[in-house]
Amino acid sequence: MNEEQQARITPVKVVRFGMGKQIELYPHELAVSGVEEDKETRLQLDSIERLILTPGDPNPSKLILMADLHDGTTVILVEGMTNARDFRAMIPVIREFGPDIQFDPADMEEQLRQALNTRRAWNLTCYGTFLLVCVLLFALYLVVAYLGGRH
Repeated sequence: MNEEQQARITPVKVVRFGMGKQIELYPHELAVSGVEEDKETRLQLDSIERLILTPGDPNPSKLILMADLHDGTTVILVEGMTNARDFRAMIPVIREFGPDIQFDPADMEEQLRQALNTRRAWNLTCYGTFLLVCVLLFALYLVVAYLGGRH
């Protein structure tokens, strides 16, 4: 097995999202596969003009990844991608193997970092609020029990 065949078999980076769905990055191509659909989309990196990442329509946390090709067509690679953290780590590798590929938004890594930080802050706020409500209810219970025990 020569080096070209070995490079094609072993992906450089893999991002898993959903059940049986993954994005695989090879040195010269990007492959998206899904077990449920039983299909695989492979695009040569030099045929991709731009990668576009947009929030999902009903659920903004599920991202849509599209590719504008040099022949003028747009291909939807991924719908409902939820693994933004691993995809963010894949972006610099894509830039390394496909330096001519444009990204929309241009600062895709930074946008994903901000989205992840916002989500983390929102989760902490929700958990903190829930914990505060529980503590206040317990304190109210203690006050009512103390006052009820005195009478």
